[in-house]
Amino acid sequence: MSELVSIIMPVYNAEKFIEASIESVLKQTYGFWELIMVDDLSKDSSRSIMLSYQKKEPRIKAFLKEKNSGSADSRNRGIEIAKGRYVAFLDSDDLWDPHFLEEQVRLMREEKAAFSFCSYRIVDEEGKEVLKPYMAKRKKITYWHNLLYNRVGLLTAMYDAEALGKMYFDTGLKSLRDDYALWLDILKKIPYGVGNPEILASYRVRKGALTSNKKNVILPHFRMLKNRENLGWLAAAFYTGIWGFVAVKKYYFNKI
Repeated sequence: MSELVSIIMPVYNAEKFIEASIESVLKQTYGFWELIMVDDLSKDSSRSIMLSYQKKEPRIKAFLKEKNSGSADSRNRGIEIAKGRYVAFLDSDDLWDPHFLEEQVRLMREEKAAFSFCSYRIVDEEGKEVLKPYMAKRKKITYWHNLLYNRVGLLTAMYDAEALGKMYFDTGLKSLRDDYALWLDILKKIPYGVGNPEILASYRVRKGALTSNKKNVILPHFRMLKNRENLGWLAAAFYTGIWGFVAVKKYYFNKI
């Protein structure tokens, strides 16, 4: 029996890429899904694109916020109204391969897992691969594995809301490291999450984002580990250093 997957898509000024993202959902071989798009007061044509797809496809729901409050809040609003057993996330500029949902739901059923992720490509604004794919090398990860460094790409994460209850992003983190914090919250509740080594998604990076994004999250990463995970400052600094090393290796030594 097919289980409903709720796909949460926050939207903000995404007119250039959102149609491709939506189309990648429409092409899924696993058809029992709902796409919940939440717009964060976009100033471009994103809202009209969302509404046009909602009119054409009953599985698509568009919600328009009246106040800009960040991607974490947008995702949480989507989670609140989600009806699916499984909750997945796709940003409005990223892409799924056609078999993404089918493969991840199958994996979670076979492994009796409440949390999953997979390998993904890293592409530029034109869809060209700019780095070697990020590979989910470890099939099972625990809280301690993921504390060392984040192994889960947001666009590939899926959790079982029936097993875990609805899990939300921490808006207090101001949309910085809130995804990583959620994966840690989930892994505290279960023995392990499962990774699929198959490449099933494409993560899009904007011009100049590789360097600026990492620099901007160093301090929030440290603070999240120290204050939210209750690590001492030495432990938080150690884990932040490991994360930084892995990030440098991932983004600067894996160029194609």
